[in-house]
Amino acid sequence: MSGYQRITYDPQFKPVRNIYEDRLRQFISKGGDYADLNLPRFYDKERISLDQKHVNVSWYQVPFEEGSNPVSPDKRPSWSSVIEGERKGKLEFKKAHIGQPFGPSWSTTWFKVELRVPSKWVHSGEQLIFEWNCNNEGVVIDPDTLLPATAFSGGERKEYLLPKSNSGEYCFFIEAGNNGMFGCGDGSDINPPDNNRFFHLDSADLVWPDKEARALYIDFWMLGDAARELPDDTWQKQRARQVANEVMDMFDYRDRASVKKCREFLKEAYFDQFLDSPEVYYKGDSQQITSVYSIGNCHIDTAWLWPFAETKRKIVRSWASQCTLMDEYPEYQFAASQAQQFKWLLKYHPDFFNKVLIPKVQQSQFIPVGGSWVENDTNIPCGESLARQFLYGQRFYLRHFGCKSDIFWLPDTFGYSSQVPQICQLSGIDKFVTQKLSWNNINSFPHSTFNWAGLDGSQLLTHMPPGNTYTADSHFGDVLRTAKQNKTSEAYPSGLMMYGKGDGGGGPTREMLEKMRRIRSMSNKNGNVIPKLNVGKSVDDFYADILAKTDNGCKLPTWEGELYFEFHRGTYTTHAELKKLMRFSEIAIHDLEWLATKASVLFPKHCKYPINEINELWEDVLLCQFHDVLPGTCIEMVYKYEAVPMLKEVLKKCALLQAEVLKALNKVGTTDNNTYITTLPWAYPELTLQNTRGHEARIGEDKDSYVLSNSKLQVTICKETGVIVSVLDVLTNAEYIDIKNGRNKAGANQFVLFDDKPLSWQAWDTELYSVNQYKNVTNVKNIKVKSNDAKCCSIEVVFSISDDCEVTTEISLNAVSAESRELSRVDITTNVTNWNLRNQFLKVEFPVNVRSEYASYETQFGVTRRPTHYNTSWDVAKFEVCCHKFADYSDFSKGVSILNDSKYGFSTHGNLMRLSLLRSSKAPDAHADMGSHTIKYAIYPHRNGLSAKTVRSAHDFNLAHRYKVPMAVATKFDHLLSISGDENVILSNIKRGEDDKALNSEYSLKPREETSIIVRVYESLGGEAHATLKLNLPLHKVLKVDNLESKVLVPLEVSKEGLVPIHLRPFEIATYKFIF
Repeated sequence: MSGYQRITYDPQFKPVRNIYEDRLRQFISKGGDYADLNLPRFYDKERISLDQKHVNVSWYQVPFEEGSNPVSPDKRPSWSSVIEGERKGKLEFKKAHIGQPFGPSWSTTWFKVELRVPSKWVHSGEQLIFEWNCNNEGVVIDPDTLLPATAFSGGERKEYLLPKSNSGEYCFFIEAGNNGMFGCGDGSDINPPDNNRFFHLDSADLVWPDKEARALYIDFWMLGDAARELPDDTWQKQRARQVANEVMDMFDYRDRASVKKCREFLKEAYFDQFLDSPEVYYKGDSQQITSVYSIGNCHIDTAWLWPFAETKRKIVRSWASQCTLMDEYPEYQFAASQAQQFKWLLKYHPDFFNKVLIPKVQQSQFIPVGGSWVENDTNIPCGESLARQFLYGQRFYLRHFGCKSDIFWLPDTFGYSSQVPQICQLSGIDKFVTQKLSWNNINSFPHSTFNWAGLDGSQLLTHMPPGNTYTADSHFGDVLRTAKQNKTSEAYPSGLMMYGKGDGGGGPTREMLEKMRRIRSMSNKNGNVIPKLNVGKSVDDFYADILAKTDNGCKLPTWEGELYFEFHRGTYTTHAELKKLMRFSEIAIHDLEWLATKASVLFPKHCKYPINEINELWEDVLLCQFHDVLPGTCIEMVYKYEAVPMLKEVLKKCALLQAEVLKALNKVGTTDNNTYITTLPWAYPELTLQNTRGHEARIGEDKDSYVLSNSKLQVTICKETGVIVSVLDVLTNAEYIDIKNGRNKAGANQFVLFDDKPLSWQAWDTELYSVNQYKNVTNVKNIKVKSNDAKCCSIEVVFSISDDCEVTTEISLNAVSAESRELSRVDITTNVTNWNLRNQFLKVEFPVNVRSEYASYETQFGVTRRPTHYNTSWDVAKFEVCCHKFADYSDFSKGVSILNDSKYGFSTHGNLMRLSLLRSSKAPDAHADMGSHTIKYAIYPHRNGLSAKTVRSAHDFNLAHRYKVPMAVATKFDHLLSISGDENVILSNIKRGEDDKALNSEYSLKPREETSIIVRVYESLGGEAHATLKLNLPLHKVLKVDNLESKVLVPLEVSKEGLVPIHLRPFEIATYKFIF
């Protein structure tokens, strides 16, 4: 024991852990009492603030008149026009000063920056920085190349690394948008915006930084986090705290050289030698499992708390910053989704797209992912819309990047339809990443890595990042949570960390990349208590690792059916006008394609298929399906100036293009004998005086009620309450309304106001407690016979909701024929005048004489069943669900279907069916849903369980447009394409093939000298089915293809008569390409 002292003369104490741990924050903090006695003293070697000598800044305000359209193009002029205008003296740039305000909200300010660097700084050869903070968003633009260099966004992104210059002179421009990363919310980001907000210039500094001091800042930050966040029972935690305190003791605020000494000590004591290098990711124990894979992203919401117009600038700002980082950090990989955003970039900044971004894609640093047009909502769009999201998204990627994505990238959508897996598989995608279910407010989703199986059994290899965010800051805690919160670690031990500033864009920062190098360095040195983090592996590499370690996914758990999001249930209803326009737009394009396809192949000399015009219409529709736009959670500006006008324009253009087709058809045949056609794949029931005789509609009346009847139904309406108290099948004597049991004993078509004050997120949420806080609308102002003839009879009821808001509802019953009476239904048209309430939710109820454990709700290309009870917390969570054209509640002998023309929120519990009509949330849009609304829905009572009759009735109710054409044309239209066989097979959509060379589609990949029709069918009810397609034209061949129309799945046999037998699995979606 030579060296061990036998007698102590210098006793030591055991450090008090919490005191020594709390001390650590002092060392790197710029605040507090001791900043100038700690490391911040040395962050800069020298700094020159705006002095109009070394740092000269002038500004120009783009005109922005109060009350003008804030998204019009003149508010965001092109870069070239402003820079050219300044050079020619056409624009006046004025001197700027620190503290100066710029605004108002949503306006644009340009800055010209001229720097003259002191010669001593230049001769040092060290990296110099321009630090800019105007607390808004901006981008640095080279005036000679018009290429962006980097972006500014306030606190987290305010440095521009100046390129080397022997002269020390610089000149560049900054385009600044006067909004924050999260818009201009008044008091809170998600409040309605303050449209008169100004942004102050806090700094415009030329900086000579101390590289070593700033590196030590990152070293010590990560070391301190290890000391705070590692488990208490690990030596690595105790050692981190001890080493950090030794660094603080070693540091001398009087001696800059002590910074380097501290760094050298850390490389020996806790980090390895590669903490500053990309080599760090190739060091350490190669046998140790990588706990955390990472990928950079910036998740730019295509609109949310800002308009589309601002997103177009967010894209170039964010992606320019990322491309700059890629030059500095060769390990860095960044994923970006949404083909729409790439297309905007190509349109507005083609040089950046082609000269900067494309090379980064080719170098596998900038990775296009997702495959969809936007990161879309998957609850509300129709099935064809979901299919087109991928058709256009994937084809855009293939055209411009030479590859498609095999990963559906959708981190932030409010629930996931049960048909998403099948549509993805049909679009070349077999992997899925999201994390939104971590927001569930009732149940915790049980998996991190799993197989998600849809309605037909198609599955996606799915990962939900265990860190429960897609915008991690790459903190030590983010890495630790990703490693420790893995819910499926028994099957797969690793997790994906998606890092980077997001929602408002931005993406990863230098700081994040430096932090991750340090974390990996600590892991290399100290073992896997500090998770082994990888930067440089792609998302594809991550999924390949999953497959390799789980027997190609076979060892992973499976989740069947929809991924229901237990939060944001109000999004099925908020912003009713946009949802209605979306439904109508989807139908209008469906009809346009149906008419134009048939006309262009039957009469090619007279009618050309307007493929590019149709594709442009689809692009606008798909854009408005972005997951904050269609759900109704954007600021008012998005709806007032962009989305609503955009969809109205879609309807207008569809009508014009349809009119052009019909005009061409009228030239083909004589107009002496015209008839009407529809775009339904079955015969539309025509009612005449002859076939309705004995089945006419009638009205009866006594002192208590009105009675509407035909040969199938008898509908009784109470005069006192104005609601339907009976719907009777006169043939079977079956009663469909139950007013004896349950909480609604009044009747059907009962309007109810629910209190709607969620805990937060007003436009998004409606909460469980609201279900039992309601008031029936009972103030009947008037009830009268509205119409009374043999074709249709109706009763009009007017209810008062408030002094200046009322509901007028017309209940009608049509005549039927012997052939159509099984489809008889009660049609209801409801007008809500001056809806102006606050935090009230209007619904309409139907108490029905049905009892079953489940109700069925139409979803995309199929049906989703959901419980009508509250047995478990998972059942309770589904107190409000999404449906499309119908909801059905049936037992063995009978059922009731509620059809609608524009609604998506529904619930069925006990004996009560309830359709959601209107909300009145006040944030982020203070005027959401205010105004007048027309809503159509119907009660369809039927025998037995859910059948194709409901599916077809819902189509009839929605696709009711009739088009006038010559009789000869109608005959050819009807005979061109037909389907026969099982009634549960629905011929959904037809269109022309994208690769028909003569059409010259913008999305064509391999133009072919052929004429083709794409036919989409689906099995609608969940049973194996057989059908036959027939095309009355000479066929070359028929192929079953994928959704992208590019991959042949199966060639089909065609009989001499042109018959094509098809076989479908339950809920299968099938696409056929007829080539002739």
